[in-house]
Amino acid sequence: MTEAGEQMMERLGRWKYVLLVAAAGLVLLLWPSGGDRPDDTAAEVTEEARLEELLSAMEGVGRAQVLLSEKGAAVVCQGADSPSVRLEITRALGCYTGLGADKIVIIKMNESWREES
Repeated sequence: MTEAGEQMMERLGRWKYVLLVAAAGLVLLLWPSGGDRPDDTAAEVTEEARLEELLSAMEGVGRAQVLLSEKGAAVVCQGADSPSVRLEITRALGCYTGLGADKIVIIKMNESWREES
């Protein structure tokens, strides 16, 4: 090996651990993270649809529409005028989402809206 090559190897030898850590970090950044993930919006729509189906199956709720966000949840349903139904909806949403009762709003569904759709 030439003198220049030996000097280059000596310089790299001093930095080999730094270069090794940098290379490992680069590999981890480029490593695939478990395949295709649905975006957050698609996940929220799926959660909303699942909750609508669950709530509509509960006694007294009737038809339900759900809107979720990071800050809270809104439910519009036919049975919202019953305190026991409101309590059960709040419990179900709290259990599923981890939201407190103060972050869940339950509103009575407009009967004319139900007839239109």
